[in-house]
Amino acid sequence: MRPLLLVREALATAWATKVPTVLVLLLVATMCAATIATVGRTAAAEQQLQARLDSAGSRVLVVADARGEGLLSPTVIDQATGLSTAERAVGTLIPIDVVNGVIGQGGTRVPAWGVHGDLSTVATLTGGRWPGPGEAIVTQTAMDRLGMDYPVGWVAQASTTVVDDWSVVGSFTPREPFGDYATGVLYAAPEGRDLDALHVVLTTADAAEVTQSQVLRLIDPPAPDALTITSPVSLAQLQDQVTGDLALFGRTLLLGVLGAGALLVAIVTLADVLVRRADLGRRRALGATRTTIITLVLLRTLLPASVGAALGTAVGILLTRRLDATPPWDFTTGTATLALLAAATAAVPPALYAATRDPVRVLRTP
Repeated sequence: MRPLLLVREALATAWATKVPTVLVLLLVATMCAATIATVGRTAAAEQQLQARLDSAGSRVLVVADARGEGLLSPTVIDQATGLSTAERAVGTLIPIDVVNGVIGQGGTRVPAWGVHGDLSTVATLTGGRWPGPGEAIVTQTAMDRLGMDYPVGWVAQASTTVVDDWSVVGSFTPREPFGDYATGVLYAAPEGRDLDALHVVLTTADAAEVTQSQVLRLIDPPAPDALTITSPVSLAQLQDQVTGDLALFGRTLLLGVLGAGALLVAIVTLADVLVRRADLGRRRALGATRTTIITLVLLRTLLPASVGAALGTAVGILLTRRLDATPPWDFTTGTATLALLAAATAAVPPALYAATRDPVRVLRTP
Protein backbone atom coordinates (compact mmCIF):
# COMPACT_ATOMS: atom_id res chain seq x y z
CA MET A 1 0.00 0.00 0.00
CA ARG A 2 1.28 3.44 -0.91
CA PRO A 3 2.39 5.76 1.94
CA LEU A 4 -0.32 8.34 1.21
CA LEU A 5 -3.02 5.69 1.33
CA LEU A 6 -1.61 4.35 4.60
CA VAL A 7 -1.74 7.81 6.18
CA ARG A 8 -5.30 8.37 4.89
CA GLU A 9 -6.39 4.97 6.24
CA ALA A 10 -4.75 5.68 9.62
CA LEU A 11 -6.56 9.03 9.81
CA ALA A 12 -9.89 7.42 8.99
CA THR A 13 -9.35 4.72 11.61
CA ALA A 14 -8.31 7.26 14.25
CA TRP A 15 -11.41 9.33 13.51
CA ALA A 16 -13.70 6.29 13.60
CA THR A 17 -12.40 5.05 16.98
CA LYS A 18 -12.46 8.27 18.95
CA VAL A 19 -12.05 6.87 22.47
CA PRO A 20 -8.56 5.36 22.03
CA THR A 21 -7.59 8.33 19.87
CA VAL A 22 -8.50 10.80 22.61
CA LEU A 23 -6.83 8.65 25.26
CA VAL A 24 -3.53 8.53 23.35
CA LEU A 25 -3.72 12.28 22.70
CA LEU A 26 -4.33 13.04 26.38
CA LEU A 27 -1.62 10.66 27.58
CA VAL A 28 1.05 12.15 25.32
CA ALA A 29 -0.09 15.69 26.16
CA THR A 30 0.15 14.87 29.87
CA MET A 31 3.63 13.39 29.34
CA CYS A 32 4.86 16.57 27.66
CA ALA A 33 3.17 18.99 30.05
CA ALA A 34 4.31 17.07 33.15
CA THR A 35 7.87 16.76 31.85
CA ILE A 36 8.18 20.46 31.03
CA ALA A 37 6.50 21.54 34.27
CA THR A 38 8.79 19.36 36.42
CA VAL A 39 11.97 18.40 34.60
CA GLY A 40 11.76 21.64 32.59
CA ARG A 41 11.75 23.70 35.78
CA THR A 42 14.80 21.75 36.92
CA ALA A 43 16.54 22.44 33.60
CA ALA A 44 15.67 26.14 33.87
CA ALA A 45 16.93 26.23 37.46
CA GLU A 46 20.16 24.54 36.37
CA GLN A 47 20.59 27.08 33.59
CA GLN A 48 19.98 30.01 35.97
CA LEU A 49 22.38 28.54 38.52
CA GLN A 50 25.02 28.07 35.84
CA ALA A 51 24.61 31.69 34.72
CA ARG A 52 24.92 33.00 38.27
CA LEU A 53 27.95 30.87 39.08
CA ASP A 54 29.58 31.92 35.80
CA SER A 55 29.03 35.63 36.46
CA ALA A 56 32.17 37.76 36.66
CA GLY A 57 31.93 38.01 40.43
CA SER A 58 32.22 34.23 40.73
CA ARG A 59 35.22 33.96 38.39
CA VAL A 60 37.73 36.18 40.16
CA LEU A 61 41.14 34.96 41.29
CA VAL A 62 42.83 37.45 43.64
CA VAL A 63 46.50 37.07 44.56
CA ALA A 64 47.86 39.57 47.11
CA ASP A 65 51.48 40.21 48.15
CA ALA A 66 51.07 39.38 51.86
CA ARG A 67 54.48 40.71 52.97
CA GLY A 68 54.97 43.52 50.49
CA GLU A 69 58.07 41.84 49.04
CA GLY A 70 57.54 43.15 45.50
CA LEU A 71 56.41 39.79 44.09
CA LEU A 72 53.75 41.35 41.83
CA SER A 73 55.75 43.32 39.31
CA PRO A 74 54.14 44.97 36.27
CA THR A 75 55.70 42.21 34.15
CA VAL A 76 53.88 39.52 36.12
CA ILE A 77 50.60 41.42 35.68
CA ASP A 78 51.14 41.67 31.91
CA GLN A 79 51.97 37.96 31.67
CA ALA A 80 48.85 37.03 33.63
CA THR A 81 46.78 39.12 31.21
CA GLY A 82 48.00 36.95 28.34
CA LEU A 83 46.90 33.64 29.87
CA SER A 84 44.43 31.74 27.69
CA THR A 85 42.18 31.07 30.69
CA ALA A 86 42.09 34.75 31.71
CA GLU A 87 39.34 36.97 30.37
CA ARG A 88 41.08 40.05 31.81
CA ALA A 89 43.60 40.84 34.52
CA VAL A 90 44.82 43.98 36.33
CA GLY A 91 47.14 44.81 39.16
CA THR A 92 46.09 47.16 41.95
CA LEU A 93 47.70 49.10 44.78
CA ILE A 94 46.35 49.19 48.31
CA PRO A 95 43.65 51.90 48.37
CA ILE A 96 44.48 55.24 49.95
CA ASP A 97 42.22 58.06 51.10
CA VAL A 98 42.02 61.19 48.98
CA VAL A 99 40.26 64.53 49.40
CA ASN A 100 39.20 67.31 47.10
CA GLY A 101 42.39 69.26 46.50
CA VAL A 102 40.50 72.57 46.53
CA ILE A 103 39.01 71.90 49.98
CA GLY A 104 42.18 70.44 51.45
CA GLN A 105 42.85 67.97 54.25
CA GLY A 106 39.66 68.84 56.08
CA GLY A 107 37.48 67.58 53.24
CA THR A 108 35.56 64.32 53.04
CA ARG A 109 37.74 61.34 52.26
CA VAL A 110 37.09 58.73 49.57
CA PRO A 111 39.20 55.68 48.62
CA ALA A 112 41.46 55.74 45.59
CA TRP A 113 42.88 52.68 43.85
CA GLY A 114 45.98 52.64 41.69
CA VAL A 115 45.55 50.33 38.70
CA HIS A 116 48.12 48.82 36.36
CA GLY A 117 46.70 47.51 33.12
CA ASP A 118 43.85 48.42 30.82
CA LEU A 119 41.44 50.52 32.88
CA SER A 120 38.60 49.62 30.53
CA THR A 121 38.70 46.10 31.98
CA VAL A 122 37.57 47.42 35.38
CA ALA A 123 35.58 50.56 34.49
CA THR A 124 33.32 52.07 31.86
CA LEU A 125 34.13 55.66 31.02
CA THR A 126 31.05 57.88 31.31
CA GLY A 127 32.66 61.28 30.77
CA GLY A 128 36.00 62.89 29.95
CA ARG A 129 38.91 60.62 29.01
CA TRP A 130 41.03 57.83 30.39
CA PRO A 131 43.72 58.96 32.84
CA GLY A 132 47.42 59.03 32.17
CA PRO A 133 50.29 59.30 34.67
CA GLY A 134 49.34 61.68 37.49
CA GLU A 135 45.65 61.66 36.50
CA ALA A 136 42.48 60.05 37.88
CA ILE A 137 38.83 59.38 37.15
CA VAL A 138 35.96 59.45 39.67
CA THR A 139 32.48 57.98 40.12
CA GLN A 140 29.34 60.03 40.66
CA THR A 141 29.22 58.87 44.28
CA ALA A 142 32.79 60.02 44.83
CA MET A 143 32.04 63.39 43.22
CA ASP A 144 29.10 63.92 45.55
CA ARG A 145 31.20 63.13 48.60
CA LEU A 146 34.12 65.22 47.42
CA GLY A 147 31.89 68.18 46.63
CA MET A 148 32.56 68.19 42.90
CA ASP A 149 29.88 69.24 40.46
CA TYR A 150 31.76 67.89 37.43
CA PRO A 151 34.64 65.44 36.92
CA VAL A 152 37.22 68.23 36.80
CA GLY A 153 39.69 69.55 39.34
CA TRP A 154 42.15 67.54 41.39
CA VAL A 155 42.34 65.21 44.35
CA ALA A 156 45.12 64.95 46.94
CA GLN A 157 46.21 62.19 49.26
CA ALA A 158 44.73 62.62 52.73
CA SER A 159 48.04 62.70 54.59
CA THR A 160 50.04 65.23 56.58
CA THR A 161 53.40 63.72 55.64
CA VAL A 162 53.43 62.54 52.02
CA VAL A 163 50.94 64.29 49.79
CA ASP A 164 50.43 63.17 46.19
CA ASP A 165 47.83 64.67 43.90
CA TRP A 166 46.08 63.65 40.70
CA SER A 167 44.21 65.71 38.14
CA VAL A 168 40.64 64.54 37.60
CA VAL A 169 40.06 64.01 33.86
CA GLY A 170 36.88 61.93 33.68
CA SER A 171 34.15 59.90 35.35
CA PHE A 172 33.38 56.19 35.31
CA THR A 173 31.15 53.39 36.50
CA PRO A 174 32.78 50.13 37.64
CA ARG A 175 32.43 46.87 35.76
CA GLU A 176 31.73 43.59 37.48
CA PRO A 177 33.39 42.22 39.56
CA PHE A 178 34.92 45.54 40.65
CA GLY A 179 31.79 46.97 42.26
CA ASP A 180 33.79 48.21 45.27
CA TYR A 181 35.25 50.94 43.08
CA ALA A 182 31.82 52.60 42.84
CA THR A 183 32.58 54.72 45.91
CA GLY A 184 35.95 56.09 44.94
CA VAL A 185 38.66 57.12 42.52
CA LEU A 186 40.88 55.27 40.07
CA TYR A 187 44.30 56.49 39.05
CA ALA A 188 47.02 55.06 36.84
CA ALA A 189 49.63 53.26 38.93
CA PRO A 190 53.14 54.76 38.59
CA GLU A 191 55.29 53.09 35.95
CA GLY A 192 57.56 50.36 37.26
CA ARG A 193 56.00 50.23 40.72
CA ASP A 194 55.27 46.81 42.19
CA LEU A 195 51.60 46.07 42.77
CA ASP A 196 49.89 44.85 45.92
CA ALA A 197 47.28 42.56 44.33
CA LEU A 198 46.55 40.79 41.08
CA HIS A 199 42.93 40.35 39.99
CA VAL A 200 42.28 37.75 37.27
CA VAL A 201 38.77 37.35 35.83
CA LEU A 202 38.63 33.79 34.48
CA THR A 203 36.98 32.77 31.23
CA THR A 204 35.02 30.10 33.12
CA ALA A 205 34.83 29.04 36.76
CA ASP A 206 36.06 25.58 35.72
CA ALA A 207 39.43 27.10 34.80
CA ALA A 208 40.10 28.29 38.36
CA GLU A 209 42.47 25.51 39.40
CA VAL A 210 44.51 25.62 36.20
CA THR A 211 44.76 29.42 36.22
CA GLN A 212 45.79 29.51 39.88
CA SER A 213 48.59 27.05 39.16
CA GLN A 214 49.77 29.10 36.15
CA VAL A 215 49.73 32.37 38.10
CA LEU A 216 51.74 30.85 40.95
CA ARG A 217 54.35 29.64 38.45
CA LEU A 218 54.59 33.16 37.04
CA ILE A 219 55.08 34.72 40.49
CA ASP A 220 57.27 31.93 41.94
CA PRO A 221 56.83 32.96 45.59
CA PRO A 222 59.76 32.24 47.95
CA ALA A 223 57.45 30.77 50.59
CA PRO A 224 53.87 29.43 50.68
CA ASP A 225 52.76 32.23 53.03
CA ALA A 226 54.24 34.99 50.90
CA LEU A 227 50.95 35.30 49.01
CA THR A 228 47.31 35.54 50.04
CA ILE A 229 45.06 33.79 47.53
CA THR A 230 41.31 34.19 47.15
CA SER A 231 40.31 31.56 44.62
CA PRO A 232 37.01 30.33 43.12
CA VAL A 233 38.34 26.74 43.01
CA SER A 234 35.99 25.55 45.76
CA LEU A 235 33.10 27.39 44.08
CA ALA A 236 33.84 25.65 40.78
CA GLN A 237 33.84 22.27 42.55
CA LEU A 238 30.54 23.12 44.24
CA GLN A 239 29.14 24.17 40.87
CA ASP A 240 29.99 20.79 39.35
CA GLN A 241 28.40 18.94 42.27
CA VAL A 242 25.18 20.98 42.28
CA THR A 243 24.67 20.92 38.51
CA GLY A 244 25.46 17.20 38.49
CA ASP A 245 22.85 16.52 41.18
CA LEU A 246 20.26 18.59 39.32
CA ALA A 247 21.00 16.81 36.05
CA LEU A 248 20.71 13.37 37.70
CA PHE A 249 17.41 14.32 39.33
CA GLY A 250 16.09 15.65 36.02
CA ARG A 251 17.08 12.52 34.09
CA THR A 252 15.50 10.23 36.69
CA LEU A 253 12.27 12.21 36.69
CA LEU A 254 12.22 12.34 32.88
CA LEU A 255 12.63 8.58 32.57
CA GLY A 256 9.88 8.03 35.14
CA VAL A 257 7.37 10.29 33.38
CA LEU A 258 8.13 8.95 29.90
CA GLY A 259 8.18 5.33 31.10
CA ALA A 260 4.80 5.60 32.83
CA GLY A 261 3.29 7.40 29.84
CA ALA A 262 4.66 4.84 27.39
CA LEU A 263 3.22 1.97 29.45
CA LEU A 264 -0.25 3.55 29.42
CA VAL A 265 -0.02 4.22 25.67
CA ALA A 266 0.92 0.56 25.12
CA ILE A 267 -2.12 -0.57 27.13
CA VAL A 268 -4.47 1.71 25.16
CA THR A 269 -2.99 0.62 21.83
CA LEU A 270 -3.23 -3.07 22.75
CA ALA A 271 -6.87 -2.64 23.80
CA ASP A 272 -7.59 -0.90 20.49
CA VAL A 273 -5.91 -3.75 18.57
CA LEU A 274 -7.97 -6.34 20.43
CA VAL A 275 -11.20 -4.46 19.76
CA ARG A 276 -10.33 -4.10 16.06
CA ARG A 277 -8.89 -7.62 15.58
CA ALA A 278 -11.66 -8.57 13.15
CA ASP A 279 -10.99 -5.54 10.97
CA LEU A 280 -7.23 -6.18 11.02
CA GLY A 281 -7.88 -9.88 10.25
CA ARG A 282 -9.97 -8.98 7.19
CA ARG A 283 -7.15 -6.75 5.93
CA ARG A 284 -4.70 -9.64 6.30
CA ALA A 285 -7.11 -12.02 4.53
CA LEU A 286 -7.49 -9.52 1.67
CA GLY A 287 -3.73 -9.40 1.10
CA ALA A 288 -2.34 -6.79 3.48
CA THR A 289 1.21 -7.66 4.53
CA ARG A 290 2.45 -7.78 8.10
CA THR A 291 4.46 -4.59 7.41
CA THR A 292 1.27 -2.83 6.33
CA ILE A 293 -0.54 -3.84 9.54
CA ILE A 294 2.37 -2.73 11.72
CA THR A 295 2.56 0.58 9.87
CA LEU A 296 -1.18 1.18 10.24
CA VAL A 297 -1.09 0.57 14.00
CA LEU A 298 1.96 2.81 14.43
CA LEU A 299 0.48 5.63 12.35
CA ARG A 300 -2.85 5.28 14.12
CA THR A 301 -0.97 5.87 17.41
CA LEU A 302 1.45 8.56 16.19
CA LEU A 303 -1.17 10.82 14.59
CA PRO A 304 -3.04 11.63 17.84
CA ALA A 305 0.28 11.50 19.71
CA SER A 306 1.61 14.33 17.52
CA VAL A 307 -1.39 16.51 18.35
CA GLY A 308 -1.00 15.63 22.03
CA ALA A 309 2.72 16.49 21.98
CA ALA A 310 2.02 19.93 20.52
CA LEU A 311 -0.81 20.57 22.97
CA GLY A 312 1.15 19.32 25.99
CA THR A 313 4.24 21.34 25.06
CA ALA A 314 2.15 24.52 24.80
CA VAL A 315 0.51 23.86 28.18
CA GLY A 316 3.87 23.10 29.80
CA ILE A 317 5.41 26.33 28.51
CA LEU A 318 2.46 28.34 29.80
CA LEU A 319 2.78 26.72 33.23
CA THR A 320 6.52 27.35 33.50
CA ARG A 321 6.12 30.96 32.33
CA ARG A 322 3.67 31.60 35.14
CA LEU A 323 6.29 30.19 37.53
CA ASP A 324 9.05 32.26 35.88
CA ALA A 325 11.08 29.15 35.09
CA THR A 326 10.79 28.71 31.32
CA PRO A 327 13.15 25.94 30.13
CA PRO A 328 15.37 26.45 27.06
CA TRP A 329 13.77 25.87 23.65
CA ASP A 330 15.94 22.86 22.87
CA PHE A 331 14.62 21.16 26.01
CA THR A 332 10.97 21.68 25.02
CA THR A 333 11.66 20.47 21.49
CA GLY A 334 13.52 17.45 22.84
CA THR A 335 10.65 16.68 25.24
CA ALA A 336 8.09 16.58 22.42
CA THR A 337 10.42 14.38 20.33
CA LEU A 338 11.02 11.96 23.22
CA ALA A 339 7.29 11.75 23.93
CA LEU A 340 6.61 10.80 20.30
CA LEU A 341 9.42 8.24 20.36
CA ALA A 342 8.03 6.79 23.59
CA ALA A 343 4.55 6.54 22.08
CA ALA A 344 5.91 4.91 18.90
CA THR A 345 7.99 2.45 20.92
CA ALA A 346 5.00 1.60 23.09
CA ALA A 347 2.89 0.88 20.00
CA VAL A 348 5.40 -1.59 18.55
CA PRO A 349 4.47 -4.67 20.69
CA PRO A 350 0.70 -4.32 20.02
CA ALA A 351 1.45 -3.76 16.32
CA LEU A 352 3.59 -6.92 16.19
CA TYR A 353 0.85 -8.83 17.98
CA ALA A 354 -1.74 -7.66 15.43
CA ALA A 355 0.50 -8.48 12.47
CA THR A 356 1.35 -12.00 13.60
CA ARG A 357 -2.19 -13.20 14.34
CA ASP A 358 -3.59 -15.89 12.00
CA PRO A 359 -6.36 -14.15 9.99
CA VAL A 360 -8.27 -17.44 9.62
CA ARG A 361 -8.50 -17.91 13.38
CA VAL A 362 -9.38 -14.24 13.89
CA LEU A 363 -12.22 -14.35 11.35
CA ARG A 364 -13.52 -17.77 12.37
CA THR A 365 -17.05 -17.58 13.67
CA PRO A 366 -18.57 -20.13 16.13
